[in-house]
Amino acid sequence: DDRGRQRTAAIHQSGRVFFPPAWRVGGSRRMPIVIYSHGTTLLKAGVPSEFGGHEWLLGAAAAAYSGFAVARPDQPGMGGDGTSFHPYCHGKSLAYAIVDGIQAIRDRFAEDPYVAANNYEWDGRIFLMGYSEGGYGSLAAAREMETHRAEFGGDAGFQLAGSACMAGPFDISGTTRRQILARNQPFKHPFFIPYVLLGYNAIYGQVMDPLETLTPHLLVTREDGNILQWVNGFTDGTLVDCRIAARMGRAPGTVVLRDLLNPDWVARALEDPAFATSPMKGILEENDVAAGWTPTRPILFCQSPDDRDVPLENTLTARWLLEGAVRKGGPVPAGLFTFLPLGRPGDGITHVEGALLAIPAAFDWIYRTGKASPDRGKK
Repeated sequence: DDRGRQRTAAIHQSGRVFFPPAWRVGGSRRMPIVIYSHGTTLLKAGVPSEFGGHEWLLGAAAAAYSGFAVARPDQPGMGGDGTSFHPYCHGKSLAYAIVDGIQAIRDRFAEDPYVAANNYEWDGRIFLMGYSEGGYGSLAAAREMETHRAEFGGDAGFQLAGSACMAGPFDISGTTRRQILARNQPFKHPFFIPYVLLGYNAIYGQVMDPLETLTPHLLVTREDGNILQWVNGFTDGTLVDCRIAARMGRAPGTVVLRDLLNPDWVARALEDPAFATSPMKGILEENDVAAGWTPTRPILFCQSPDDRDVPLENTLTARWLLEGAVRKGGPVPAGLFTFLPLGRPGDGITHVEGALLAIPAAFDWIYRTGKASPDRGKK
């Protein structure tokens, strides 16, 4: 509503689960579940349940490599949820899409004929992983599980075994806000900012009205439509980027995010000093998924120092906040946090290129962490 209070509604959630071949599992037939959340896509069909994009292939390959069950939930507004708008970078919504799927995944162990024929069992452990928005959602889900431990096995049988949270916009109110406000800084994928604002409008209501937040250049309807039509879930992100650039009179890859916003709204809602008392401050801070909780299970951060789409400062800030929360109770345990840089500064590894390195590295980290962590259900 106009005060930013959130609405809630039940949605239909879809996804896909990959089980390993019997020869890879070994004698115990017990395995953990890896919940691998997909990265940013504008296409409702570009998700695991529809075999959309390419990440589903990595999920299938990882199941065969690791001997783990790999679950690929669609995010809200995607796949089988054909009615709602995707709440892009809304921490709670993405977290629920992951943790609410745990029971559905567990049910597959009881209902799937292939699983039954091979006597597979869940061993009580959950690993989370994702890259980009998937990394953001995975950290949000880790926060949800850590702060509601009783719902996920309690202290004695806590199900979360580790989280690989890679290259996500974890610091929305700080790093991401500064990125949006930067002047004369081109952004390769400008659909990012209207996607965030329209997603937040679906959650927070009129306080995020696109007619107030976005520049009129994007809202006016022409032969090619307008921004509200371009991000309706049926247009590829690359095409949306090109349409935004054309509408703003810029070449692809040279659009400045700030230019896509209504200057009056920026002045009263995002810029200092108005930001300190704006409703936007509370909204953005609510979606800082590394703030306000203390992790107890290992976390892998992984990113290229040359990532310009999601700056490395997001990851560094997230680690700093989480380490600070742990230190309030004592020393940081060895192995609780791992940071894996993807190359060195100057190597030029982009956000998209980084995914090709980060995702296999995450599965390797999960495999090694899984070998070192106990089987929660082992007798």
